[in-house]
Amino acid sequence: MPLCSDGVNDMFTESKWDFKDYAKDCQKSRGVTPLEYWAEVMYGGNRIKAHSNIVFSNGALDPWAAGGVTKNITDSLVAVMIEDGAHHLDLRHKSPLDPPSVVQARNKEKQYIGQWIKEYYEKRAITMGS
Repeated sequence: MPLCSDGVNDMFTESKWDFKDYAKDCQKSRGVTPLEYWAEVMYGGNRIKAHSNIVFSNGALDPWAAGGVTKNITDSLVAVMIEDGAHHLDLRHKSPLDPPSVVQARNKEKQYIGQWIKEYYEKRAITMGS
């Protein structure tokens, strides 16, 4: 995950983003060369509306949430904000220690996914002539 900081608007020392240096370091240290636009190509970038049936969950306690999808894009590209959650908490096994906002987020995610599965089978039945 490429990172950079300016040392003024954040708590880190200045670190400019330079893909060529980043790629050289990855090749040297891990033996792989990253693809510069991979995430944009893989996940749609500005064309994300061409996709459907995705739940974007973000925990308000997670610093990564600032770069996440925090508002619904369409009816089937939906954002679930978790007030008392952090990185992937909603994707972990349930625990009696889970805050209510995580339980609510999981239920909402299940509701969306269940609805999309139901819609799929309804459309399939229509096309199959059932």
